[in-house]
Amino acid sequence: LKYVRATNANGSSWGTPITVDSAGNVGEFTSLAIVNGNPAISFRDISKGYLKYVRALNANGSSWDTPQEIDGTVQVGDYNSLALVNGNPAISYYYGWPCRDLRYVRALDAHGLSWGTPINVDSAGDVGLHTSLKVINGNPAISYYDATNADLKYVRANDASGSSWGTPVTVDSAGDVGLHTSLAVVGGNPAISYYDATNYDLKYVRANDASGSSWGTPVVVDSTGNVGQYTSLEVVNGNPAISYYGNGLLKYVRANDADGSSWGSPVTVDSGGDVGRYTSLTVIRGFPAISYYDVTNENLKFVIASEPNGSTWRTPVVADSTGQAGQFSSLAVINGVPAISYFAYYGAYGQGYIKFTVARPY
Repeated sequence: LKYVRATNANGSSWGTPITVDSAGNVGEFTSLAIVNGNPAISFRDISKGYLKYVRALNANGSSWDTPQEIDGTVQVGDYNSLALVNGNPAISYYYGWPCRDLRYVRALDAHGLSWGTPINVDSAGDVGLHTSLKVINGNPAISYYDATNADLKYVRANDASGSSWGTPVTVDSAGDVGLHTSLAVVGGNPAISYYDATNYDLKYVRANDASGSSWGTPVVVDSTGNVGQYTSLEVVNGNPAISYYGNGLLKYVRANDADGSSWGSPVTVDSGGDVGRYTSLTVIRGFPAISYYDVTNENLKFVIASEPNGSTWRTPVVADSTGQAGQFSSLAVINGVPAISYFAYYGAYGQGYIKFTVARPY
């Protein structure tokens, strides 16, 4: 597990990564959030098959606490998503073999020093892949993929902490849909970006109400070739926007309205090889920015737009090029500047030299 700092606020140059956890193969499915003022990360320990969590000891992330094992038996923690829920950190994730359930767990304190008992939110088949956790109308909610039925699903808790959960809602069932989900609040209602694996399209759907009890008709946002994997949904300058991977490129698209009923033309942000997997989109000082993986050069990359809507973009920057760095990237803003958690792989495949890194420009 590593950490890196850049030398300016726009992320145009990056410092040396800091190792946060190197105990075996660790760092898949990273999710970065600010917890009680300090950066924190949920991730999967590949060696043990555990879900883990770690929080920095300071606001800059220059030193880190000892990672904690939150849940683990055989294969736990895939597709995890970390968010602050009712003042405490919480995580949604996939409990794999042998259960194949959607799970949720919340800390008992604001730092995440101790954790409650994990809850099975949905166990009807093979469910809980590609989770995205957000607070929706005061309560935690999760978008995810139902692998048994190949559907996009959504579920919201009955209370602010997530101690009990409502009945899951099938949002889209038209083919194999719901991979690479990203959940956000758009115009007061929950909305989801996701991948249609039947038609190879990027899709978007928004609920008809603030809680997500009923949903509108899904919109095809991009259908040019094979597009829509690794989606990340955010509100950019008042309208929803999505970063995603399509046809070997890093792409970005922003809606023409605040609800996302119509969308503009997609923009190719990076075309220098096979680029754009594991995208993470956020807004930094009013400008959209994306972290992602460059497959061709095996690098972690970062790029920020030249204007608030994301119509034009600056030149992408390599944030880490040591080993195979940049998979499972998660971008957040720490003290007004970008920070990235990600997976860095070292050594021959299967040798167990897999590490996890966190990048942060300052």
